[in-house]
Amino acid sequence: MAFEQKELPSIIYDDKPQCIELYQKAWQIAFGNIESDLPEGWLPQLTCMPGSGLIWQWDSCFLVFFSRFSNGQLPAINNLDNLYRLQREDGYFSMTYNVLTQKAVALGRINPPLYAWAEWEHYLITGDSSRFRRILPILTRYYDWIKTNRRWKKNGLYWFEDSGSSGMDNAPRGGWGVPSLGGSDVCYIDLACQQALSAHYLCKIAKTIEAEEIAFRFQREYEELKTLINKAHWNEKTGFYFDLFSSNKPDFRDNFINHKTIAGFWPLVAGIANEEQAKRLLEHLLDPNEFNTPHPVPSLSQDDPNYEPLGSYWRGGVWAPTNYMVVKGLKKYNKLPWAREIAKKHLAAMHEVMINENYGGIWECYAPQYPQPAVNAYGKLVRPNFVGWSGLGPISMLLEAIFGLEFDASENCIEWIIGTEGRHGIENLEFNGGKVSLVCKGKSHVPGETKIIVETSSELKLKLSLMGQSFIREHLLNAGTHTLSI
Repeated sequence: MAFEQKELPSIIYDDKPQCIELYQKAWQIAFGNIESDLPEGWLPQLTCMPGSGLIWQWDSCFLVFFSRFSNGQLPAINNLDNLYRLQREDGYFSMTYNVLTQKAVALGRINPPLYAWAEWEHYLITGDSSRFRRILPILTRYYDWIKTNRRWKKNGLYWFEDSGSSGMDNAPRGGWGVPSLGGSDVCYIDLACQQALSAHYLCKIAKTIEAEEIAFRFQREYEELKTLINKAHWNEKTGFYFDLFSSNKPDFRDNFINHKTIAGFWPLVAGIANEEQAKRLLEHLLDPNEFNTPHPVPSLSQDDPNYEPLGSYWRGGVWAPTNYMVVKGLKKYNKLPWAREIAKKHLAAMHEVMINENYGGIWECYAPQYPQPAVNAYGKLVRPNFVGWSGLGPISMLLEAIFGLEFDASENCIEWIIGTEGRHGIENLEFNGGKVSLVCKGKSHVPGETKIIVETSSELKLKLSLMGQSFIREHLLNAGTHTLSI
């Protein structure tokens, strides 16, 4: 069933029209991937694989990060509500469900627990906190289920059932498709960070609805996990966060699993790393022998014997969700120039594939060293028309990393760190119950001055700065059109 597409935010980017082309293509594919003919009780939802009859947990969370820029049209937040209906009484969510039967397809497996992060980011655009009282008990139960059932009792670290449950199917971590689902004696750095990330955003959600006891509880959970992760997963010699082979032993030192995977960057977006640790992680991202490939960021470091230049799914493939995680993490540590470069290279590589008549469209993941889609673990090309989470690059990374925009409806504030040359911006974006257009016209006739045009339907706080400079100019704007300079 076709979904009626109304007016979307429009992008201006005079110096890079290919980014506009990619942006429009992503929306086109996404609107074609809406499922409306669903069983009774289901809301229309966005799918990454039309016709599969399945809904995935971490895919659905990542869909929210770009669909929130659709002016309320693309129903990825419905994916979360559809999944919430399927929560077991004890709090468990499966990684995948059959839509028709509403049964777990991968019973016993979980997926990266990203609901709270997705809910908060959706709120930062819409300003609608009305969901929070309903979802806080749901997400608290899930957090507690994982803490009770996926945490080694003696060392307090976390385990996925296998690499597939982590979402990184065939990565050299804890086994791909382990029948016992027993965790393969591995402590997964990403799940520990994802639990910390959940605690952080559950705290924010609880504070927003004045549930102070719950907020205090999750702030404490976050701080405890932050300390434990740095004590256990950080390797000072190499400056990297590793998985551990340490099942249920209280002493987890010197048991690092010596594979540098993309999972080692989750401590950035979770705010776990200190400034020195973040600096060392950035060094790995910039190293041309590790993660700095022509199309960054590979899911496995190039110096790993399992690395494949064509991707082989999670043995080097470049994936939108993990690229988005890295970019958001770098921004959190005020490393926007490097986040921006990763995003620019990611979009340039995606566009090169899109205009190649042998491929076209937008793909599930990409080869790190060649301008083509990745191959999967069996040597076949991955899935085409995957929007799906591959919409993160052309939409979210364009706005947040390349343009340098950050939205916070809780403060009715947009922060804009301008680092892009020429005329660029976004028009007709719904933000916090109103509409806003933000266009940088580039350098004016006055030397060193950059001119910005802002049109807003309601009051707005705007923070402006230039990338690489420390000053911030704050403007309190009334409804109307404003010409500003910096």
